[in-house]
Amino acid sequence: MIAEETFERIKRLLLELEEYSGEGVPIVVEGSRDEEVLRELNMKGPIFQISSSKKTALNFLEGLARYERVIVFTDFDKAGDELAKFCAKHLQRLGPKPIMYLREELKALLRKDVKEVQELAKFLRNQEK
Repeated sequence: MIAEETFERIKRLLLELEEYSGEGVPIVVEGSRDEEVLRELNMKGPIFQISSSKKTALNFLEGLARYERVIVFTDFDKAGDELAKFCAKHLQRLGPKPIMYLREELKALLRKDVKEVQELAKFLRNQEK
């Protein structure tokens, strides 16, 4: 179990993510399981899976150029970190403002407890017991 104040901060960050999603700000995740978990956590807006795209990562990101802002929500491991940096760099070049702080703050709060987005819902359920 994590500290109650840490858990409250995690819930506030997820509520911010939900609010952005409700406003139509797209979320970029790695795979289909990540999208399923975010839907379970009440994200209503567009979610794009980088891994399901038959395009290169750069072509995938070019498809998001029409948005003003894009939330980058890759896994919290080393590969997710590298992919997040890649997305942020290229989204900025293409026009949309990448929103990175939600992923970064959640990663810091979750540390060793959650390494992948797909583990998030299970972790939250276990904390609420």
